[in-house]
Parts: sequence; C-alpha cells; structure tokens
Amino acid sequence: MIILNQLPKYVYFLLVAQAFNLIAAVLSVTVSAIVGLKLAPTQALATIPYGLQFLAILLTTFIFSFLMKKLGRHLVFQLGVLCLFGAGVLGYFALTTEQFYLLCLSHFCLGLFISTANFYRFAASDRLSPELIPKATAMVISGGVVAALIAPVLAIQFQQVSGLPDFTFIYLIFSILAVILSPILYFWNNKQKQPQVQQSVIASVQRAKLPFNRIVIAIMSGAFAFYIMNVMMIMSSLHLKEHHSFHYASISIQLHVLAMFIPSFFVSKLIQRFGINTMIYIGFGLLMLSSFIPMLGQAGVYINIALIVLGIGWNFAYSGASTLLAGLDEQQKHRVQGLNETIIALFATLGAFLPAPILTSLGWSNANLLALSLTFIVLVVLMVLSKKQQHSQANASSL
Repeated sequence: MIILNQLPKYVYFLLVAQAFNLIAAVLSVTVSAIVGLKLAPTQALATIPYGLQFLAILLTTFIFSFLMKKLGRHLVFQLGVLCLFGAGVLGYFALTTEQFYLLCLSHFCLGLFISTANFYRFAASDRLSPELIPKATAMVISGGVVAALIAPVLAIQFQQVSGLPDFTFIYLIFSILAVILSPILYFWNNKQKQPQVQQSVIASVQRAKLPFNRIVIAIMSGAFAFYIMNVMMIMSSLHLKEHHSFHYASISIQLHVLAMFIPSFFVSKLIQRFGINTMIYIGFGLLMLSSFIPMLGQAGVYINIALIVLGIGWNFAYSGASTLLAGLDEQQKHRVQGLNETIIALFATLGAFLPAPILTSLGWSNANLLALSLTFIVLVVLMVLSKKQQHSQANASSL
C-alpha cells in the first residue's frame, strides 16, 4: 500500500533511466568534436555530428509526444532505447572504418534517444496527485548528479582500449547502456500499472486545465533558462581553455554540472514552501547574478563561482517550469509537453551555436552584460504574465 505523501517506487526506475540518458549525453559532449575532427573531411565539418544530434531532438520531439499519446510512453521509450543501441553500433563502425557519415548517423540516432528520454521527468508524475508532482519531477532531474560523477570517469577510463581506435569503446558504452536501460523501463511500466498503485495514486488526481498564461510562463522559463545556461557554460569553457589549462576548465565545468543537479534533492520542498513562480523568479535572479560575477574580474575563481550559481539558477527555473507542465490535464498533456520540449531544443541549439560568435564579436565582459540584460528582460515579462494571470483568476472567482 502506497502512502500518499510518499513517491511510489516506480518513480525511482525513471531516476535511473534519467541518469543513463545524461551519462550518454555527457559522453557525447566529451567525444563528439574530437572524433568529428578525426573523421571529418575538413575541420569546418567537425561539429556537424553534434549539430545533427540537436537537430534530431528538434525535429522529433513533437512527433514522439504525439506517438506517446497514441501508443503510450513505454513503447516510445523502448523505441528510443533501440536508437541508443544503434548509436553505439554506428559509432563503433564509424571509428573502425573511418567513415564520417556513419558518425553523423550515430549522433543523429543518439539525438532520437535523447528526444524520447526528455519525457522521463513528465512520465514520473503522470499518475501522481498534485502535491507529489514537484518531488517526482525534481527526483528524476536529479539523475544528472550520477551522470556528472560517472560520465567523466568513463570517458577517461575508456578513451583508449587496446586493439581499438581511440574513443571507440565510448560509443560501445551507448549500446551497453541501452541493453541495461530496456529492462529498467520494462519494470517501470509494469510497476506503475499495478492495480494497488492505481488505486492509491490515480484516485487522488484531479487536475484542472492549466491557463494559457501559465503555459507560456512555463515554456518561456524552461527554454530561456536552457539558452542562458548553454551560452554561459560554453562561453566560460572557451574563456577558461584560453586562459587556463584544459584540466582546470574540465573541473570547472564538472562543478557546474553538479550545481545543476544537486539542488534537485531539495528543490521540491522549496517549491512547496515558496510556490512555483517564486522559485522561477529566484532562478532567474541567480542566472542574472551568474552573468554579473565574471565582470568583477578575470581570475578563474570568479568564473567558477559564476558557473556554480549558473547551475543552481538553471535548476530552480527549469524545475519550476517542469513542475508546472507536469500538472497538465490529460487533454493538454502530450500536445503542450511536446511543444515545450521542441522549443527547449530550439533554444538549447541556439545556446550551443551562438557562444563563439557572441564572445568573438563582443568580448568577455560585454557578452556577460548582454546575458544579464536579456535575463532581466525575460524575468520582467514573466512577472507581468504572472500578474495578469493572478488578476484573471481574481476576476473569475469574483463572478
């Protein structure tokens, strides 16, 4: 029998699944450009495989959301796992045969997997009562802590394996992860379908239709937080690699990734105490602070502190936005969540491609000032939308 103020055990299967998803994503960031440079016909094409990974997410997120509505989440999740397995096999053959197009296909398949795995955090709250949604969403997002700790170790350990070209075994890790992940998702699906789970959890779920302004707030918050996080993380990485060692830069980014996900262990309690909107506002305030701190000095310590603040700010804004969209009713759920993930993929892609030209054209201080200004403008827009929504609700209740 499930106690209603505790998460059902099936949610923890998705926590593990999310960890696997992010391990694959972090590994791909680590090796894609290096391997692309090795296999690409020209240096200018080296980042094409990683770009195709983002393109796959952007093109298919809404399609997968539609398929989940028609076929159920589990079947689409297993299709994503199949794509992950294929990404590993294609990457292996790309390196052993030195075929660049196979590397492109590998990363496109990996993008297909990530596109389905981005819905794990929503699947965790499908059958939960509203008061448990923040806890479930944050718990699944916290799988990133595992990825931040494990992925760099795997990359270092398996960069070179006797008898194989460098980085080949890292791609095989994708296939190994897929073989383990498939039964995890199978057990998740079976557990969350059990009659006693449905009686204990579904019976308490009564979700009202989420107002349009609230949907806009959620999508804007999640997408722009991702954009700023990507821009600032990559700009900081470029700046650190230019002025410090590669090892120093790697440690700085790892601290940032840990800061992104460690707050997931307690952010649900903060959301319940202060409210979703307040946590989103605090998140954007921290994002602004992370853009201001590097302007205080060029020393690495300023950038390290800024990256930690950036990670925490992203988590607060992203967790708040995800909690809003996890509470959608059945009619809105798949359509709005699919739209949300597509827009996030678009902004994350922009955040991946724009840092280098922004940094080159504006310089370090001005680039940070631009990020601070944009974040402030979005925060003001979010607050205005929230006020309008509260005003509409007050008018509706008075009628």
